[in-house]
Amino acid sequence: SWVEEFYANALGYALDDYTSMVRGKTISYAPDVIDAVFGFRPVEYCWASQ
Repeated sequence: SWVEEFYANALGYALDDYTSMVRGKTISYAPDVIDAVFGFRPVEYCWASQ
């Protein structure tokens, strides 16, 4: 499955690389990319941390 391929290719890269290959495409799972995809706001906007 593509999920298994994602995890298999995510291992072995530099610690701060945050990329994987799935079916010939490079997929980034860097924190800022995940935040943008899900629409998360920076921590300073979180009322629970204040």
